[in-house]
Amino acid sequence: MTKKLFIACAGAGKTTRIVNESIKLTDSGIKVLIITYTRSNQNELIKKFKELGGRRRDLFIVKGWYSFILEDVVRPYQRCIFSTRIDGINLNSNNPHKRGKMHIPGRAEKINGKYNPNHYLTPQNRAHTEFIAKLAYQIIKTSKVNMSERINAIYGRVYLDETQDFAGWDFDLINLLSQSKDLEIHAVGDFRQTIYHTSSKPKKPSSSADKLVEYVKMGFTVNQMNECWRSIPSICSFSDKVHIGEGYPATVSKKDKPDNVTHTGIHYVAPKDVDQYIKLHSPLILRHSSTSGKALNKYNNLMTFGESKGKTTEHVLIHPTQPFVKFLKGHATPFKGSSTAISQNKLYVAITRARYSVAFIVEDKHFDDKLWQPT
Repeated sequence: MTKKLFIACAGAGKTTRIVNESIKLTDSGIKVLIITYTRSNQNELIKKFKELGGRRRDLFIVKGWYSFILEDVVRPYQRCIFSTRIDGINLNSNNPHKRGKMHIPGRAEKINGKYNPNHYLTPQNRAHTEFIAKLAYQIIKTSKVNMSERINAIYGRVYLDETQDFAGWDFDLINLLSQSKDLEIHAVGDFRQTIYHTSSKPKKPSSSADKLVEYVKMGFTVNQMNECWRSIPSICSFSDKVHIGEGYPATVSKKDKPDNVTHTGIHYVAPKDVDQYIKLHSPLILRHSSTSGKALNKYNNLMTFGESKGKTTEHVLIHPTQPFVKFLKGHATPFKGSSTAISQNKLYVAITRARYSVAFIVEDKHFDDKLWQPT
């Protein structure tokens, strides 16, 4: 069995790679499954398949992680725990069994030694996404079936796309999936772009380092995709500094600057000059949340860092958080004290949306001699 982990820098063309490989497989009659987390990425994969001339859409299967768990793992074997067919999923943004800091009575995982439907399911018999990976794992262990052989009988290769978004119980399922002797599994992603998780407070592995260790333990060979086809060299070099010392290879830019593009590189913009900067360069404007940088609300091309994931644009203007400012000033540990690396990863995501230039709105006197000057 082939098990590979591809760690792809931003702009490495991972979607194109996945789809091109899938087209070759499907053209030869092999069914391919691509599992990813976000709806936007599912749509992008299908769009890319059409753009690159894919013909066997019937063999090119794209599923969300929760849909895969429900349809391919839970429902086929669920009767060993819950006899009534689970109708669907219920999306959770946090633990559905807590009201404030209090736990809701009657929601324990087991009552009198039996699995409690009120723990895993809504009254409408829909599975909570917060616990669906755990439910699937318990079903497989209770039923003692070989989940991987069933998947192998259907698909010739499985891609785990945006693999950085998986955590906790997801890895227990991936481990079960990887036990097939014949199934090819390619996990593709970039731990530097982890800004979501499939559950709100996952158990280990939840950090990038822990996830990498788990993949190696499962027998995945690690491959680096460090050529960037999106950003010019100065942006690649700058983005590499966000995770410096964490073992990532230097990003190699394969992007040439067109002769008609004159505004490039990293810039610092004073608040008083933001309006003129935006008029001149029409950047994608990025901020932490809809409540931060409220002075930017009047502009149209405005997103949060999370919303921008997967986007590509010529120029980016960033309203930085306090840790971002510390990073820009050269602070040794700008993200220290953060319970996760989410803030650090959001900075990496924000920077790497740009092809040609990245600018930061700054008020600190540290940047006075570096400020962008209107012409």
